[in-house]
Amino acid sequence: MREKPLPDWVKERILQKVQNKALAQEAFKYITVVEKDDGSLMVKENFDKTDHHALWFMVLACVNYAQRLLRGESIDDI
Repeated sequence: MREKPLPDWVKERILQKVQNKALAQEAFKYITVVEKDDGSLMVKENFDKTDHHALWFMVLACVNYAQRLLRGESIDDI
């Protein structure tokens, strides 16, 4: 397995969706994409400051959005 940064096109699409762009930019620092040995992609977060509630929820939202985008799904309906 190999970790790599979240692709720029995914970040841009998420930034179009969210209201708090500064918080999303901060959340991106804790999110990576893992390429598994079979070539499939999985979005992973590495965030342990769960007492920072707003950032924690943004990290979770961005992981959800990124995973959907990488699967070719729309995030417009959520």
